[in-house]
Amino acid sequence: MPSQKGLYNSKKIYNDYAQRNYLEKPEIAILDELFCQLAGMDMLDMGVGGGRTTSYFAPIIKSYIGADYASQMVKVCREKFKDKYKFIESDVRSMNEFEDNSFDFVLFSFNGIDSFDHQDRLKALKEIRRVLKNNGYFCFSSHNLNWKNLHNLFSFKLNDYNNKNMYGIKNPIKRQTYLFKTKYRAFRLALLNKSFKRTDLIARLREKDYARIYDNSLNGKAKIYYISYHEQLRQLKRAGFMEIFSYSRNGLKTTDEEELNNGGWIYYLCKADKKV
Repeated sequence: MPSQKGLYNSKKIYNDYAQRNYLEKPEIAILDELFCQLAGMDMLDMGVGGGRTTSYFAPIIKSYIGADYASQMVKVCREKFKDKYKFIESDVRSMNEFEDNSFDFVLFSFNGIDSFDHQDRLKALKEIRRVLKNNGYFCFSSHNLNWKNLHNLFSFKLNDYNNKNMYGIKNPIKRQTYLFKTKYRAFRLALLNKSFKRTDLIARLREKDYARIYDNSLNGKAKIYYISYHEQLRQLKRAGFMEIFSYSRNGLKTTDEEELNNGGWIYYLCKADKKV
């Protein structure tokens, strides 16, 4: 099984990320909320991937650095943006290249923090707080363990093959091959997660407030960290963050768990408290 970093360095993955150029609804809401302050901010766009967020933040920020621990992602960004913006290879768990209090704003989007196990996640939070200035903003997204449709994570869609309906595939061999691959991947996920009963698996996962599971992202080849809303608040407070706000996948700023649990991701915006 390749490492998560190895997956992000694979051609299929980094080429896919290179094509992305949009903001999620919560990111739009947070951009709007911070807009008047961004011109005076030094920003670190951590886990920048293929530069999905770069063209939205970099032009309006005081200074911008895009960073990723996957060297191929950094290469993609440099090719895409040339010398217009700075991109470096950096691991959020140990950002020795940055001094304390270097940034006003750190963005870690697209659930990048969920690539790590529990201890490395806490280490990443500690490092992010270190490089932020007092009252500096930290924005990130994370997979929601209490998502209402969590069961969907353990299956692969049968209705999308090269942007066509599966039953629109004229070649019967290709159709059967696609069906076989889809069923095989679902079977493989069940093996990796040690359960063929989704209801029992989800109940077991939710016994704790966080869990690492194999889902249908990255072709089911990597464990992904899922966390409850309340546990994420606790982790942030323990790591030295304050004024924590949450956003649903629909872009609503809310603490209503009914709304938050309608989506598989929750976005968070908070501030570094360097006085504690």
